[in-house]
Amino acid sequence: MMKFIFLFSIFLPFSFTWGESGKEAWLNANLKYKVELLKSYQTLFNELESSEHFAEFDNKTSQLFNFLVNQAWASTLHMDCLYGGWPSKRVNNKCSSPLKHNPDYKVGKCKPGEMQCQPLLFGKNNCVSVSTPEQRSLATSSCHKNFEAQKKSLEALVREIRADGKEKELFELMDFGDKTCKESKQKVTPMCQRLLASISKMRHFTFENHIASTDTPSKQERKPAVILYDRSKVEEKSDQDLISTVKRVSEFSGGIKEDPNCEVEPNGTPFEREDPRDINFEYVTSKPGNDPAWEDQFYKVKNDNDLRYKGFTLSNVGPNSIAGDPIDPREKVVREWSFVTEDSSKRETYLWVTDDSGSGYLSGLMESIILIVPRKMKPTISAVNDELHVTLTTGEKVIYDKKTKMVKAGVLTEGKVDVNPNRFERKFAPITYNGSGISIRVNKRGEDPRLIPGNAVITQNGKSCQVPAKELWNSSSDFKFSDDQKLLDYLNSKCSKKFTL
Repeated sequence: MMKFIFLFSIFLPFSFTWGESGKEAWLNANLKYKVELLKSYQTLFNELESSEHFAEFDNKTSQLFNFLVNQAWASTLHMDCLYGGWPSKRVNNKCSSPLKHNPDYKVGKCKPGEMQCQPLLFGKNNCVSVSTPEQRSLATSSCHKNFEAQKKSLEALVREIRADGKEKELFELMDFGDKTCKESKQKVTPMCQRLLASISKMRHFTFENHIASTDTPSKQERKPAVILYDRSKVEEKSDQDLISTVKRVSEFSGGIKEDPNCEVEPNGTPFEREDPRDINFEYVTSKPGNDPAWEDQFYKVKNDNDLRYKGFTLSNVGPNSIAGDPIDPREKVVREWSFVTEDSSKRETYLWVTDDSGSGYLSGLMESIILIVPRKMKPTISAVNDELHVTLTTGEKVIYDKKTKMVKAGVLTEGKVDVNPNRFERKFAPITYNGSGISIRVNKRGEDPRLIPGNAVITQNGKSCQVPAKELWNSSSDFKFSDDQKLLDYLNSKCSKKFTL
């Protein structure tokens, strides 16, 4: 929902290097991020055409393109542009039809006067008219519009590419986009920085980031695990199994005790404002945190030269005792913890937990938002030896294992990611808040939980109540209460004065 432009030349301290390619990101991402990645390449090629960047290529870029296409499409020489997503040749400084220059081009079911858009980017049998010079100059843009008009999802396109064994051809297109943005003058443009931001978001899915730096084999010796999953042997899981929690130890560094309320941070990081400033989102980007075990998230707003802080994210990528074997062996089971503080504001601070069972369907993602009050301070995270210490808005702490991102101790406990193949029976993340504050939770499968037509569940010290979610969040997903006391007064007016700050 939030799309942001990352301006390389302005935000140098946050810029990334091209240490990972689109291909590497794709191979290490789950379906959710494959969809986002493909969207970025769609947009890149569309903007390259619409802004006539190909016509402005310098000699270095033209030489690079010729080298690349001669490697990827060895049967076709001297191609130097993309036409409707297809490699083709420039004639009189205009990109000519791939029908004339690319033997790999397939006309599909298109009629005379039409061309088939590149099916790896815009789906099969997506035909656009190229009868006039204007239509030919906007071929890629028309392909993009047709794809959206057909209401075929990017999720379906990703699955189609994989089912047809076409990933190798897709990687060749990605390589072109990567090379263009890495080695030509286009690398400082917003479109290239948008692509780079998408690739960088896959970082927490890479093999390297989930292997400890010690007591592991060398990089040359490491091999990715192959997980075989027999759907016929799926066992029924009871609610008790799903809400089983990790046992807390009696004492941890950082003041965590057996007492579920734990120790409250005496001097937390204050919010910078009550409410977020007015926003006109462009897109989200991220950078490694002070420790690469987590990522700091930022977003860019139009007409604002500064990036705005959005929070931090850590991901438990299976297989392990919490994130087990995926439903689809080509996918990964993931529990993603996003501690959101939009624009460092008090009002829009909450925990967003996503459980991905590895089904291969975005509609099967189990989304939960947990808002904890009182909101005294911004959530923070720090690395302490082999642990990650997170301080919540209440000042209470949670300790994660640094390598696996599983909860070890504190006021949050967790159970397993539910991998029931029947998505309608799949449970939401069994996350329990055991602190002294008030927990407000909403759940939704495959969509923003704040927009559910049903109720939010309010709990505190064993007391529970439900209130309509629409009375807490508006239709734009904005939380309605910045002031904790006003929020408490509203909750108690609906819940017989059950709660306290």
